[in-house]
Amino acid sequence: MTIVLADADARFRDRLKKRLEKITGVTVVGESSDSEEATAMILNRKPDIAILNSSFRDGSGIDVLQHIRQLMVPPTIIVVTDDPSCDDKNAYSAAGAAFFFEKAKEERKVINTVRLICVPHCRIEALDSTLATHDE
Repeated sequence: MTIVLADADARFRDRLKKRLEKITGVTVVGESSDSEEATAMILNRKPDIAILNSSFRDGSGIDVLQHIRQLMVPPTIIVVTDDPSCDDKNAYSAAGAAFFFEKAKEERKVINTVRLICVPHCRIEALDSTLATHDE
């Protein structure tokens, strides 16, 4: 399961990356601090999951979502926000985000959500490798 992290806060990205890569089968394939770079990274690396901040210095997570939806089937999108009063949850959902969390209070939920997304994928890969060894 591959992930792109896009958030202007480098400390948050580092902390989240360390926690995510402890999950079996998860690899962070890119990190970005702005919306333009995040868009390019998602389009080029085609991750399974993209974790986006709701706002960047040069745009918003919705800008990223709308752009990538025009060019590809988007990955599973998890949006994190710095603003606890953010009322944009419905707008992000309409733009294609699957999950929306408050960054400061719900980081653990981000990790647990990725774990839940990975469970079926990891089990299928394990089953495939088990079946392959029995066919020989």
